Amino acid sequence: MSADNPRAGSLRDELTGQAPRGFRIAFPPGWRHYPVDERGRAALLRDVAERARLAGRPDLDAALRRKVREQLDGLQRGRGVAMYVPGPEAASETGMPMSMVASRWLAPAGSALEADVRARAGTEVVRIDLPHGTVLRWMVERDGASTREGVHTRTVSYVYPEPGDDPRRGILLTAGILHLGTPETDSVTSALVELADAIVETFRWS
Repeated sequence: MSADNPRAGSLRDELTGQAPRGFRIAFPPGWRHYPVDERGRAALLRDVAERARLAGRPDLDAALRRKVREQLDGLQRGRGVAMYVPGPEAASETGMPMSMVASRWLAPAGSALEADVRARAGTEVVRIDLPHGTVLRWMVERDGASTREGVHTRTVSYVYPEPGDDPRRGILLTAGILHLGTPETDSVTSALVELADAIVETFRWS
């Protein structure tokens, strides 16, 4: 599964002298890729409605669609490239929702990417040197009282600096895991973090 270079930021590309670089990333069987454009929006909304129907919960359809629209609107404003979501067959293996989002990272003029990431992450950032490149990783935990949906979330974020002459560019991969926040589900949550780490290790620049 891979994502192509977006062309929406043509003005930014002119100002920075080059178009964003493409990348590829592999997911387990059953995961679905939704580009952050009108085609991806229509496909994701269609799949959400189908999931609500199969679950016998048509009452959730409107709420889920509204949530998806809000997420996609935020991605479009925030240089989002793609959303990756496990399909019904993959989601049933874990029992808890997980998704991953890819976005472009562009540090302000005069700032190096790693310094900008550390300044904006709001928590400790770990630098990991892999055979195929460097990745910056951090994790944030939020309890139900601090989220709009009233559920616990564990967010694991990764930034790969983009090779090339512009030290400000990178790709941000954000794994979002919803969980119950109980000792019984902690092992599954930890396993999903390990899954996110394994997925992100497959990332390669095109």
